[in-house]
Amino acid sequence: MFDSNTRRRRRRIIWPLIITFVVAVGVLVATAGGDARSTIAHLEEVQTTALQISRAGSALRGLVGDLSRVDRSEFDSVLSGVTQALDGAEEVANREPPDQELLGAMSLYRLAVESWRTGIDGFREAALRAADDPTDESVVDDIASAVVSVRAGDALYQALLVEFAREDVPSPVAEMPSVQLLPVDAPITVLAPAWVSAIRSETSGLPMRPSIRIEQVSTTPEWVQSSGGGLVVPAVAETIDLMVVIGNSGNTVTEPATVTLTFQGQGLEPVTQEQTVDAIQAGANTTVGFRDLEVVPGTFYELIVELRPGGADAFADDNRYSTGFLVNEATPSTDTTAGG
Repeated sequence: MFDSNTRRRRRRIIWPLIITFVVAVGVLVATAGGDARSTIAHLEEVQTTALQISRAGSALRGLVGDLSRVDRSEFDSVLSGVTQALDGAEEVANREPPDQELLGAMSLYRLAVESWRTGIDGFREAALRAADDPTDESVVDDIASAVVSVRAGDALYQALLVEFAREDVPSPVAEMPSVQLLPVDAPITVLAPAWVSAIRSETSGLPMRPSIRIEQVSTTPEWVQSSGGGLVVPAVAETIDLMVVIGNSGNTVTEPATVTLTFQGQGLEPVTQEQTVDAIQAGANTTVGFRDLEVVPGTFYELIVELRPGGADAFADDNRYSTGFLVNEATPSTDTTAGG
């Protein structure tokens, strides 16, 4: 009888222990599964950011191979793309890895990204300095140093691939891409001076070339070509408007400028007016209007428009416009565009 009671007490003790053990095992399995998922997700981010760097590097290699013709805006766009890719990789590389076996790999990735960034920032700064200051000879050494840093990043990345190849180190499910930000098939002593020469060539769009110009001059009512070859403004009452389009054909923002109009009818006193032109973005233009200019029908007018840049101007030949035109008289039996 006592043996039966003892067995019942043992069952009451053992079953809770078994249940506790099962629950504990379940927790451990769930935790291990969570760590595995975290590791996989982390490695996917490493692979994704490395792929973004690889693509940005491909664009950069194409750009540096054509520095004698590349536009400054394109240069900025490509380098910004590389920088953004490195930003994403740096964020991932600086995180604490979910698996201790990844510590070495992530240290290599972080060092590679830091070395790439140092080199890319140095290359960008030195290349633009070479373009903007043709007398600065230190840029050759600075570009060479930048290439050394970039190639060091490439070497660290190769070490990362070797680390991932080890059996005891988790690796991304997808294959890691190859990464090469700058060409490696020529010595630095050859590349650096060649790139500086290309940047400073006449065909390169990298040097800062401010260029403001008069693009078009027109009137309202619109002047037309007469049968005799001159310009004629059809008959008007008392005034016309003159519109001047000012454009920026350079690769940098212009400084505020001034447009001066000299307008004189035959036998009349000259009229001079002045307008301010705000800064214009590269490739853009703006229109300046001189309105309600008094005219006398039947009179020939001489017109001079002069543009005075507020800063440097690489090409000054297109800063002056002059012409003459006739304001026709209105007659019911005469074509108003036939005079002149």
